[in-house]
Amino acid sequence: MQTLSTCTAVSELSAILDDAVADHPNLCAISTETEHITYAELGGRVAALAGRLRDAGVGPDRIVAVHVPRSATAIIAIHAVIATGAVVAPLDANDRPERVCALLDQAGASHLIVADREQSATEIGEGLAVVRRDVAPTRVDPGYLLFTSGSTGVPKGVLLSDRAVAHFAQWAAESVGLASDDRVAAQASLTFDLSTFDVFATAAAGATAVIFPDWLKPFPADTVDWLAEQRITALYGVPTLVKGIVAAGGRSSTLPDLTTVLFAGEPYPVAALADLQTAFPDAAIGNWYGPTETNVCTAYDVRQWRPGTPVPIGEAIDGVSVAVVEDELVVAGPTLLTGYVVDGVVSDPATDIVFPDGRTRRAYRTGDRAYRDDDGQLVLLGRVDRQIKRSGYRIDLSGIEAVASDVGSVHGAAAVVTGDDERLVLFVDVDPASTTVLETIDHALCGALPSYSLPDRVVAYTPLPTNRRGKVDLPRLEELAAHILTDQQEAQT
Repeated sequence: MQTLSTCTAVSELSAILDDAVADHPNLCAISTETEHITYAELGGRVAALAGRLRDAGVGPDRIVAVHVPRSATAIIAIHAVIATGAVVAPLDANDRPERVCALLDQAGASHLIVADREQSATEIGEGLAVVRRDVAPTRVDPGYLLFTSGSTGVPKGVLLSDRAVAHFAQWAAESVGLASDDRVAAQASLTFDLSTFDVFATAAAGATAVIFPDWLKPFPADTVDWLAEQRITALYGVPTLVKGIVAAGGRSSTLPDLTTVLFAGEPYPVAALADLQTAFPDAAIGNWYGPTETNVCTAYDVRQWRPGTPVPIGEAIDGVSVAVVEDELVVAGPTLLTGYVVDGVVSDPATDIVFPDGRTRRAYRTGDRAYRDDDGQLVLLGRVDRQIKRSGYRIDLSGIEAVASDVGSVHGAAAVVTGDDERLVLFVDVDPASTTVLETIDHALCGALPSYSLPDRVVAYTPLPTNRRGKVDLPRLEELAAHILTDQQEAQT
């Protein structure tokens, strides 16, 4: 069989697509509103694009950013970069240019794939062009580079090896029994680790990735209609999306084809989870957990859950080891990150940790506190740092504060979240004489942070309250934030 990759050893991710092309050539691989691409067609288009990328200098020891809206074309570009032996770094097509430039520098990206023709760009087919950047090769194995929040407001690039992503994809397809007749709602942002299920687990099963239109997400009722019309059988998303579907009438009677519902990225509220069970009593419902640094590392079958009790994250997936060490969840195994990429340099945050079985393993400290319940299932207790997860995205509150504190006339900043919907409020200690400082802060935040990290409200508060130890009184600010948002809602009504 002719493979898509020309590396000395075919990458495991390329092998997933190679096998799908060989086993299911005439089945639909990707379906959109305008086209239906078979696996044979997908393999041919990926191979052709990979060849043009090699001609442009893409290959091993290169990091290639894909700045293309979520689409069949973007998925083809991702497969093509992987086929060359390079690292692929998906970027959000909606990010501001200054943020894109910062991410390219942070990654040490040698090439940028774009949807539109740019000055000094080379056309490579599929409506794409490639921009070559003056960056020296970096010694790095093929894989995926996903960006997550950093403590200074500059995201860290999380490098997942080819093997790590392939291990997850193959486990995911097998664990939920994906088959070639399944139709998966490919809705996750390509910058989000959930998308590796849509792209690779689907291919591992020879199933169809049905591209979910972005415009549908704010409209749950229309989303239910789309799921029904497209005969979607499997959905993997954040709880916010799944809750909206159930609230808008999504249930087994209206979505009879939807037999697999998976969620990850943030805790699912207990009351809402009971509603999900009632709505889909015969569906397989899975709670998957894992930071970007490990992708999914534990899984829980929600059909075992008893309403009124905490929702476990379950147990380690096949091949992965997890343990609670000093109340913190640590993870080891094949899904673990290679390292962080900062200014093009890879550093490894993992450490050698002795697990309860006495073995020392290279492991990652998740920053999540956890314990085992009476059934031996892992349950989360919160964070050991100031990170939160909202709509599935990791947000570093310290990073938001750091960006605001760099603005002139700002003497201090403190970010807090409040309410069940985790509204984010940023309090800033500013010079009262500065009349435009809030506008300047807003501009700085928009330029440095992704949209999902932006505060819902920026409030001037001078001085910031402190506790007995002289530190910012965060509980007091949480109370103030709740009152401010309540008053704002009442004023709007």
